[in-house]
Amino acid sequence: MQTPEEKKLLTKYWWFGGGGAMLLGSGLAVLLHGSKMKEANEDPWFWVSTGGFALIMSGLSFIGDANRFRTMVDVLRELDRREGLTKP
Repeated sequence: MQTPEEKKLLTKYWWFGGGGAMLLGSGLAVLLHGSKMKEANEDPWFWVSTGGFALIMSGLSFIGDANRFRTMVDVLRELDRREGLTKP
């Protein structure tokens, strides 16, 4: 049975993980588009590539936060398990 805290953390885990994966994938696509723009000698390639890199870094940050939320759920479950072992 999940506690309300665990449910809230798991919801954040899924939202941040999914959002991070979307940002990471979008950032890779934008970065590759900027690379093609550079090959074609188009003017704003630098800003497009910079935006793609920013999306990639944001996605990695969101994935890191998702990992933190999942770890917090595991810690709460372990603490509940240990508390259950000590009660008579």
